[in-house]
Amino acid sequence: MSLVYLGIQMRQNTDLAGGEERWTPGGVSRSMRSLTRRLAIPLIAGLGFGCGSASEDADRGATMTILMDGNDVNEIRLWAPKYLLWLPLVDRYGPDIRPRLAESWEHSPDYRTWTFHLRDDVRWHDGVPVTAHDVAFSLELFAHPDVLFRAGGPALWVDSISVPDDHTITLALTRPVGDLPGGWMVVFPRHLLHDLDPADFYEWDFWTRPVGNGPYRFVRHVPKTMLELESNPDFYAGEPAIKSVVVKFSSADPVIELTTGGADVAIGLGPDAVLRFKADPRFVVYYRYDWGVLEVIYWNHRHPLFADAKVRRALSHAIDRRALSRMLNFPEEMPLVGGVSNKDLVDHPYTRGGRDQGPTYDPETAKRLLEQAGWIDRDGDGVRERAGREARFTLLTPSEYIPDGEAQALLIQHQLRSVGVAVEIRPVDWAAAQDAYRTGDFEAMIAIVPNAPSRILRTWFGELSGFGYYEAEAVRLLHALDAELDPEAQDTLYARINEIFHRDMPVTFLFPMIEPDVAHRRIRGLRQGWPAFLGNAEELWIEKGRR
Repeated sequence: MSLVYLGIQMRQNTDLAGGEERWTPGGVSRSMRSLTRRLAIPLIAGLGFGCGSASEDADRGATMTILMDGNDVNEIRLWAPKYLLWLPLVDRYGPDIRPRLAESWEHSPDYRTWTFHLRDDVRWHDGVPVTAHDVAFSLELFAHPDVLFRAGGPALWVDSISVPDDHTITLALTRPVGDLPGGWMVVFPRHLLHDLDPADFYEWDFWTRPVGNGPYRFVRHVPKTMLELESNPDFYAGEPAIKSVVVKFSSADPVIELTTGGADVAIGLGPDAVLRFKADPRFVVYYRYDWGVLEVIYWNHRHPLFADAKVRRALSHAIDRRALSRMLNFPEEMPLVGGVSNKDLVDHPYTRGGRDQGPTYDPETAKRLLEQAGWIDRDGDGVRERAGREARFTLLTPSEYIPDGEAQALLIQHQLRSVGVAVEIRPVDWAAAQDAYRTGDFEAMIAIVPNAPSRILRTWFGELSGFGYYEAEAVRLLHALDAELDPEAQDTLYARINEIFHRDMPVTFLFPMIEPDVAHRRIRGLRQGWPAFLGNAEELWIEKGRR
């Protein structure tokens, strides 16, 4: 998926527009530069997985080996091991936000100006101090048209950057953003990279001998084989208990690698491997929920079956999303999502966990809605008809892009048949699925979409819709959102848009993208549920004598 380059311009602008509200981790308003430094380590030390303590039970001479299905070291910058080498501004686990490179932050009342105050005790692994100029450089780099680095996220909405001193950076944004713009991205060293050509970003030699600012530092690299790291004795939060980390680049079966001792951690698993590890008491499966990407079913409203909102609501009630997630070995506690929301605000219920879960699984309601829409099985063959047409459609499944896509489609086929709707499954490659959406030449399709509300809604409700849905009131509300700066007023507009969504059900949500990882139980301190797997690497430790 592509991101739009908005062009970051450097200029001095130290005033916060319209006043300011100071934010600290957890949302407490107070000045806390020195307090955070005293409290951060004790507060986070007790949040690890399992019991025991690193000081008593840690095997301090042990090595943690991470299996990663990738070609080489340059992919580290995209995946979980990046947190071993580089720090983000903040970390987020569950509803909690904690400082990392940024010690505190504040925003203007309209959420369009953010200021981050950085720690003054973080150094690059070559000894050079980390400064706000590194953050500004990274933001510009990630938004460069030759890079468009996906970890930039809301950083791409930056209009201008001000660096009043080495430990302060102010971002002026093109729109209100409450999700800590750029907060989750890692920061790269300006002094080593600023003369390099961004057009060569993905081939820079830097990736083969990376210099970071995180808890681990580079030792050696064997091309297409491994990256070796060692604990950083100068890390601001203290040297990690695990002295050595090896990242293995291999497409080997993770079950074999982990059960034979070839690795301790595997990044990204398929459903079969998840099931195998969940049944083995030596291992723990960890899940990363990505609320920024959603799996949905597009219904083409031009098709006679899907032209009626009652039918689209019926099909949504007929699909048991929890059964789908169980088939994929997703955790039972994984929240479902079924509505649009202004998730850009960090204190919005969407980001606090109060997500709209959407239509419940209710086959009887589905049958009733189908009958109300005139679809009735008059000949007793198990498939409903109306005006001589059967309730039958073809579901496109871009399986290589969607985890176990064909298996999902088969279960959906079975569930819809139970309410009298017949489904033919047609696997396609991703390029064919994109062409079908662009031309409108499909009936229904499982798809992956970025969960950026302003972007999604314009392609679902407006003239850009690839499935033939246009709702004038929603389009009017979207235009109002463009001009509305007040977060509470935005919330009101989103609530009305959500009412329209539930009434018309233009698409059916399945679930957020979820990435399972696995670790041997001897690796202690890992956390469940949020994207920054390995983001607390300095807190991890290896239990003595456990294999």
